[in-house]
Amino acid sequence: MASNKQVEIALAAVQLFEQKGYHATSVQDIADAVGLQKGSLYHYIHSKEDLLLQIAHQAITDFNQRLEHILSLDIPAKEKLLAAIENHLTVSISNLQTTTVLLRESFALGENPHQMIQDLTDRYLDLWTAILEEGVRNEEFRIVQPKLTALAILGACNWVYRWYKQSGSLTAHEVAIVFGGLFLDGLLKE
Repeated sequence: MASNKQVEIALAAVQLFEQKGYHATSVQDIADAVGLQKGSLYHYIHSKEDLLLQIAHQAITDFNQRLEHILSLDIPAKEKLLAAIENHLTVSISNLQTTTVLLRESFALGENPHQMIQDLTDRYLDLWTAILEEGVRNEEFRIVQPKLTALAILGACNWVYRWYKQSGSLTAHEVAIVFGGLFLDGLLKE
């Protein structure tokens, strides 16, 4: 279990990585943010990269666990898809800095740590694809390429970190309704 100082360090790192970027954030910046000497910071972390890995790993693991729960529900695929969209947007928006770090900064990880995050990200895509494939099997969706469709939905949902403002006029739920309607009903008027 993480100590209060470790949690404080992780939160400071998320804020700094989101604001300045991973490469522009120094270990000294993180130490200063939590009131430690640089050397003392290493009592709590192994490296700046390890801190980024920890943040990204926790974020993508949370996304996966939530989507696994949705996938396990005994509801139609359409409802699972709407729940998945709302969940993704709600988690992203309520943790905007962490989501930004995951989506924008985790590419700075070295080969092995990056592969670990990539494997978890691939798992997340597979879960989205499974919902769409279920909908095709149940004749709820007419999708030719479920994985490509999942990528399109995720692309739209992930981009929220770039444009969403807490002070804006729409909540995460309202954005999810718009996105759900777009992906389920399309653009053409019947």
